[in-house]
Amino acid sequence: MQNSTAKTSATITTEYLTTPEAAGYLKVSPQYLEGARSRGDGTGPPYVKLERAVRYRRHDLDAWMASRIHAADKPI
Repeated sequence: MQNSTAKTSATITTEYLTTPEAAGYLKVSPQYLEGARSRGDGTGPPYVKLERAVRYRRHDLDAWMASRIHAADKPI
């Protein structure tokens, strides 16, 4: 008799990116992201800080970019 209990594994859907990886994903310079973090005025994307390590979640980067979409009929 075969065991019908299937093992399931949790899939990790959050991908954490380093500053250079996040910059490459957004097509901006790492210095842009570093400057946004140091200003602390909320203009940059959300990030996670673990001691000295900074990580960006891919879905946060996508949401941050989407929040900056300008309509073609409105001036910047």
